[in-house]
Amino acid sequence: MSTTDSAPPAADSAETLLAALRRLDGEGRLEIRIDPRPLGHIDSPVASEADGNIWVYGSVGAAAALLMWRGVVPALVALAVGVTLYLSIGRAYVHRRIKRRVREKALASAETWRQVWRFPGLTLAAKGRPDIANCASPDGNWMAFVRALG
Repeated sequence: MSTTDSAPPAADSAETLLAALRRLDGEGRLEIRIDPRPLGHIDSPVASEADGNIWVYGSVGAAAALLMWRGVVPALVALAVGVTLYLSIGRAYVHRRIKRRVREKALASAETWRQVWRFPGLTLAAKGRPDIANCASPDGNWMAFVRALG
């Protein structure tokens, strides 16, 4: 048996199945549910420290300016406002960016998709097909899911 005999057929390659996944998503036949919290891990290919850091830098910068200009109390108020803004608006911003990166970056590359699939936080659900069970990362077999739905 040669090494070429053990390779999967072209129809079953990760690239072909990822293209089918994009097509099924575009046709509305499946839903990709994204939980950005676990995908925000530092090792995730769709996470970016810069998304969260801009909130920290802004808060610290405002607090430093107020410390020099008005004193400790206004600086502490600025930090408290910064923390509040991050916990409300900032987290939502970071989560939107992760979801967008999954759709733009991970679905564009089989290698990136494989890396993202190693993290919890993705669930594939077949719309209108209760006979096909949902497939969740990292333990689910997304390739078998796409074959069954395809």
